[in-house]
Amino acid sequence: MSIFKNNNINNPFEAPNTGNPDFFGLFEAYLPEGDVKKVKSVLGKEDEQDPSNPNITDIPANGLEGAMSDEEIEKLKIAEEERLDPLKRIIAWAKKYYLGDEDWVKENFEFNDDGSVICNTDLDLDFITELDFPEIIKYVRGYIYLNSLISAKGLKLPDKIEGNLFLKSLTSAEGLKLPDKIEGDLFLKSLTSAEGLNLPDKIYNLFLSGLTSAEGLKLPKEIRGSLFLNRLTSTKSLDLTDIEVRGYIYLDKVPEDEKQKLSEKYPNLLIF
Repeated sequence: MSIFKNNNINNPFEAPNTGNPDFFGLFEAYLPEGDVKKVKSVLGKEDEQDPSNPNITDIPANGLEGAMSDEEIEKLKIAEEERLDPLKRIIAWAKKYYLGDEDWVKENFEFNDDGSVICNTDLDLDFITELDFPEIIKYVRGYIYLNSLISAKGLKLPDKIEGNLFLKSLTSAEGLKLPDKIEGDLFLKSLTSAEGLNLPDKIYNLFLSGLTSAEGLKLPKEIRGSLFLNRLTSTKSLDLTDIEVRGYIYLDKVPEDEKQKLSEKYPNLLIF
């Protein structure tokens, strides 16, 4: 939770901004509507002060005390501590999504001197339909399960995932920023269009079972396992030039004569 202007108050994992604090964002996020109006009424009496960005020294103490309880003020303080401390950030995030408590975080996460974080376990977030992923988590050594996620807008995944990444319900690649490295499998079984899909250069098994057209599809340079394009109805626009697939390419719905021509064009690939 940030109290600084120009930071997104809904994302507690952004880098700190030392600009002027945006208290109205906090008031509106945490206080009942009636109390927010009280605070605005008090601040509105200040001459030559932009009420959208008051300095803390300009806010009358009795105005705050009247609008906020001690418990609410304490919650704001705790939220700000969580924003500044990587350990507290991850603990708050883990509790929010029911992953684990403080002991679980300390057991499964590494905290680097530069503020970045390494996760040494699987992250089971299968029940989440909207997710804010901490940008400070740069590397996940386990799997990430996000099979209920229906939109990738605003999603910032780690730079590297050692295990599999499950995004089985995602129907569009809009807003999807995949990790630079995925050493395991990538499941995008419901994706209906390859538009906007930027895949990493290397991957193990790639599941794109929902695509009916290869229009706009740019495949990784190296697929160490197999490529699943089970619903593709035509090889039109399917470019396999300079692509290494060590396993099989599954094209269940493509006519046999088209698959035969593709096999002749790319004799180094195993097409089924």
